Amino acid sequence: MAQPGREASSPWDTPSNDEGDGGDSSSQPTSTSSPPQPIMLSGSEGFSINTEMQGQMPTQLAPATGTTLTGDVGTIDSSVWVGQSQGPKKDSILKGIGITCLFSFFMVVVPMIMIGWADDSWDDSWHTETLNVDWDESGLNGTFRLTNTPIQECSVNIDDNSGSYYYNEPDSFRVEEDCGPDGSLIQYTQVTRAEFAEGRGELSRATFDNLSEGEAVFTVYPRYYERPNDSIELHLQGTNLFSEIGVQSFDESMTPLVFMVDTTNWTEPCPDSSLGSASQLSIIESGDERWLTSDDEYMPAKEIPYTECHLTYTDYHYEFTVFPDINERANNSIELHLPDQGGIPQHRYLGQQTFDENLTPLIFPVYTNDWGQRYSYCHQSLEVVTNNQNAQIYYPEHQYRTSPPMCPDMVYYNHYVINVGSIDHNHGYGELFLSEPLEEGAILTIDYETESDNFVADFAPCFGSLFSFVLFVVWIVQIVRNFQAGLTNKGTGMLVGIIPGVIFSFISVFIIALILFGF
Repeated sequence: MAQPGREASSPWDTPSNDEGDGGDSSSQPTSTSSPPQPIMLSGSEGFSINTEMQGQMPTQLAPATGTTLTGDVGTIDSSVWVGQSQGPKKDSILKGIGITCLFSFFMVVVPMIMIGWADDSWDDSWHTETLNVDWDESGLNGTFRLTNTPIQECSVNIDDNSGSYYYNEPDSFRVEEDCGPDGSLIQYTQVTRAEFAEGRGELSRATFDNLSEGEAVFTVYPRYYERPNDSIELHLQGTNLFSEIGVQSFDESMTPLVFMVDTTNWTEPCPDSSLGSASQLSIIESGDERWLTSDDEYMPAKEIPYTECHLTYTDYHYEFTVFPDINERANNSIELHLPDQGGIPQHRYLGQQTFDENLTPLIFPVYTNDWGQRYSYCHQSLEVVTNNQNAQIYYPEHQYRTSPPMCPDMVYYNHYVINVGSIDHNHGYGELFLSEPLEEGAILTIDYETESDNFVADFAPCFGSLFSFVLFVVWIVQIVRNFQAGLTNKGTGMLVGIIPGVIFSFISVFIIALILFGF
């Protein structure tokens, strides 16, 4: 504190140390010092702290003698620091196209590699081996055991290496596992239900004889299915003539029917269309055994010119042989029909027969004179009615879809799925039980898949698809961000790059597939 009557000393005052003074402060005059000059920092000169200033600073803060501080100070303008300048952003269409191509490449290639790797893993779990069956003496029942277990459900296939790759091959043996929990083995097979073949050749249906001048006779013979009281109506038609000859019915003895004809007005004594007379004979039959009337037209079987007025109108006799079904029983009645189709004017009834105790095949004659060309056209469907209630239509097997079989080689099949064995998935034990033994020397081959615990391989296709979806979302986000940031060229380039990206991706996939998988 300042003494009374004296002013306080300036903080910059320093005592005067006269050598002759005794050190009494009261007698020592004070001298006022000027304040120190401000510290100025220049561009490169720096500043130094002299010894006197160092002596006035605390020991902890006093720098070493001769210490010099150097440095630069930024320029202050209106109390605001000058902002740093940034370089221009890159906005290129080509860069956007390149980014899209890169995304497309990975979106296509990665799933393909994952699926290919999974396929290789699946192939490792498939096994093919010769099936060694221990058959009994009859060759109908046998057992076997597979090498690898446990077996994947619904994966077992057995065949006889006959070269037939279709289940409808009659001579092939193909078995597959029914996709059920019990491991049943089923066989797709077909059994001949009916055959169509030539029977007794040509049979006489009617004849014509000129008895005398102005009088002639038509004789009509019964067919196998016609019965007493069935009626026959006869017409003769040609270029200049159409006449109804008459109607008659068969008697109890099925005696051929005789129709007398007046030929007085005929230009020629014989029915010959080339001479302007009637030639085409129409026979209309009806009866209790036929639920629909049949109208058959006949031309003379003899070549012209006729030296004698004896003409024969013939039927082409063929036969349908119906074989017993798998579930056929004795005394089952079979009724045969030919459904409507092109070339045959109406539904035809072929008769009804019954299986005997031995299930002997049934033979149904049929006449095909109006089926078109004799050996180039066959009926493409056959209807079989069992016990007057169960009707089923059968079709012949076509070697080619557009080329039906040629007559008379026509076979109608019935297709079946039958149980022929079973297999234990855990231990690989199996059994077969057949209705008839395999051909001698037949070698069976089995294909099956074992269960796999490779979780990554099982879900690799899902991982690949998910990866592509994530990349697609990232690509969409990048496009939006580019447009929001004003990089319109880059964003447009990413959109335009879809077309070259797809092309580039597929080319890359093809090349990688050749390298990795060899296809």
